[in-house]
Amino acid sequence: MRKKTLITAGFILVLFLIAIAGAYFVKFAQANPYMYHEFVSPPVDATPLLISVSSPKNNVIYNVNDVTFTFNISTQNTSIHYLLGAYFKADWLQDNVTVYKQDLYHTIFPEFWNYSETFLQMPDGEYSIVITAWGGGGYAKGLTYYFFDMTSVSVVNFTVDATSPKVSILSPENKTYDSSDIPLDFTVSEKPSLIRYSIDGQENSTLYGNTILADLHNGRHNLTVYVWDVAGNLGVSEAVAFNIAKPESFQTTIVVAPMASITVVGVGLAAYFKKRKR
Repeated sequence: MRKKTLITAGFILVLFLIAIAGAYFVKFAQANPYMYHEFVSPPVDATPLLISVSSPKNNVIYNVNDVTFTFNISTQNTSIHYLLGAYFKADWLQDNVTVYKQDLYHTIFPEFWNYSETFLQMPDGEYSIVITAWGGGGYAKGLTYYFFDMTSVSVVNFTVDATSPKVSILSPENKTYDSSDIPLDFTVSEKPSLIRYSIDGQENSTLYGNTILADLHNGRHNLTVYVWDVAGNLGVSEAVAFNIAKPESFQTTIVVAPMASITVVGVGLAAYFKKRKR
């Protein structure tokens, strides 16, 4: 009797385990209706993830040393449903920086995913950032679901130039000139985008290179040159003070009237003496 009871209990336990396994299988089948999964190459018409960099802009010069790096990854209008990982490699950093990592095909990726950080105190120079993201997609045929992976890469190049150009005036010098036309010669430490000068506090005038300051009046003058570089940094020269002391020219006056009088008087005397002689 005891043996029969043990057999019955064992049979009931087996049925219980089968019931649990069956319930789990039904639940798994509902969540995963496909019996088989295979990894294949992406279809020819498959579209990868979209990487959009909003800052820094490609091939732009920044005149600040703190640069914000912002990008997003999108599955909108693509064949990818999962973001599996993303990282970027900045050429001034030694290692890759991982910004996203997911276990394989567990979470459906949102339509957009954003990343942002600020790089502080970057020295002047040219820089490059390469962003890599890879995701997974798939499609079903019958009871088989086919998975595939795709990788996207985006590159942004930018320049940091937060240093103002240096401007040096070579001429005029701090001295006195005996001419009213003085050469304006100066040097700039980098390629300028705009050059202006102001003399004696007057409104700035645009320059396109060395020139001649013409028709300066006698007296003391002050000159300052302003230079903007391509990044928009402003460089200002030291003010140069100089004097103009051009000698006054003497005007020659031709006296005609006295000579005419003398001539007239001479003619009168000649006539007088001729008359007396007769």
